[in-house]
Amino acid sequence: MTPDEMREATQVDSAASNAPADIAPLLARIRDQQRLLQQQNDELRRAEGLRQEFSANVSHEMKTPLQVISGYAEMMANGMVDPDDVPRFAGKIYAESQRLRALINDVLTLSRLDEPAAAVEHEPVDLAALAERIIERLAPVAQEAGVSVSLAGAGATVEGSAPLLEQAVSNLIENAIRYNHPGGSVEVEVGCEAAIASEASPSAEPRCASVQVRDTGLGIARADREKIFERFYRTDKSRSKETGGTGLGLAIVKHAALYHGGDVSVDSELGRGSTFTLRIPMR
Repeated sequence: MTPDEMREATQVDSAASNAPADIAPLLARIRDQQRLLQQQNDELRRAEGLRQEFSANVSHEMKTPLQVISGYAEMMANGMVDPDDVPRFAGKIYAESQRLRALINDVLTLSRLDEPAAAVEHEPVDLAALAERIIERLAPVAQEAGVSVSLAGAGATVEGSAPLLEQAVSNLIENAIRYNHPGGSVEVEVGCEAAIASEASPSAEPRCASVQVRDTGLGIARADREKIFERFYRTDKSRSKETGGTGLGLAIVKHAALYHGGDVSVDSELGRGSTFTLRIPMR
């Protein structure tokens, strides 16, 4: 609230307390409307601040791969590269272009999720089958990292966006592999959680599908547990640069969970690994 807004609110409150009884209700309504407008203005300012911060972060994240691509391409174009080094330089350019493409895809995904009227086709999605496909696709990544990945649990089918759920689960499993250590493991478990019984619903039947991803990796400090779901937040920038990634993976997981009316949580300690749990209501 700005100083001018605070002064106006104080004046209205003072007028309402000293006003005759017949106009006091009118002044009270004006005061309530004024407070509502102030709240909306605060939300707009906060949203604008988040938008500016997001734009600045995207620009910063895009500059690094673009500089690498531009630098290597310029050297090759000017004949400054030994022919034997051309494959290595071309590999660098390809790797950075893939990093840039992943960043753009993640930004577009978040932009679509930010649209309140976004229409996404829903269909039945078997989360166990989904997780199995993702584990098979990430097998080369796990093998290269020296990490074993296993799948347990029963099938759990939800109504939702198959591409969005696949991206969310894939981000969780890939992070568990990349931020692990050689000889480590990742356990993926799919199941159902029972709803809490109440007078209105005495039978507590399974109402929520869950995907748990447990790893033996680096772990996350308590102070970072909520921040990791923010866009571009990284607990260890040097480690993130080494393993790759866009810094948007967990933000997409959180948005995908909220889009489906669910949630995502993390239980972790430094040096003892992490457990991420994605919950999606079963309708």
